Amino acid sequence: MKKIFLFFITALLSASYAAESLTTLSIEGTYSEGNYGTDYKTKAYYVPVVGTYREGRFTGSVTVPYIKLDSEGSFTWTDGGFVPVNPSKPSTVGSTPPSTKPFDPFADTNTTLTPTQTSGLGDILLNVGYTFLPANKVLLKTSAIMKVATADENKGLGTGEHDYSAQVDLMSSYDKVYYGASLGYTITGDSDIYTYNDVLYTSVGIGYNIQKGFHSGVSYYYRQTLFDSLDDIHSVSPYLSYKVLDTLKVELRYTHGLSDSTSDSAYTLKFIHKL
Repeated sequence: MKKIFLFFITALLSASYAAESLTTLSIEGTYSEGNYGTDYKTKAYYVPVVGTYREGRFTGSVTVPYIKLDSEGSFTWTDGGFVPVNPSKPSTVGSTPPSTKPFDPFADTNTTLTPTQTSGLGDILLNVGYTFLPANKVLLKTSAIMKVATADENKGLGTGEHDYSAQVDLMSSYDKVYYGASLGYTITGDSDIYTYNDVLYTSVGIGYNIQKGFHSGVSYYYRQTLFDSLDDIHSVSPYLSYKVLDTLKVELRYTHGLSDSTSDSAYTLKFIHKL
């Protein structure tokens, strides 16, 4: 934890030696719903506020999210979305109470549940990155990401543990077409009860510049599951992006889940303001 935090601070301080600074503030709202491999529907509202500062090739950002969950079951919110955890517990546990059963989201015993609503602060994300220019019209960005356990784990708003990720993004363009890919790996913090899998995640996408300030595209996302008893996450997301003003951009995105562990559908509206 200390090494990640020191790296985050050092990179931001080092950025003072570069030029071309840019500061943005964004807010988005995502509504998602799905069964997540169970017999009951769960709804979520995810509203993060993101502050981003770029100085030359260095970038630093802080994400502070608000989360509201509405479900008939018990879930924990993670970077990959919902994970059902109660009344059955995951099969990979560190210390399991005597009454706890192996985790099986498809078991009939999971259907005798009561409606649950909860909301509050989610886990804060700290992200620091550096962009390389290995070739003409090619960007290679490396990032270190820390998920700070600020969410209330008793409300199911987080795991209660810190996570650490390393990510690489590759971006390029040709004429009006732009494309990119991401690859990352997350070391997931384990609690006294749960042992989570460390996960690999990746995405690929392609977009088209319809006209100046107006873009459209589609992306595919894959993420390994936190528990072996659940399916990996697969989803596809078409989107539109429109630059309303020189200082304001609006994005609209729809996400369709391709696996049981993913939300059936999600709708996102995002506003990005350049300060």
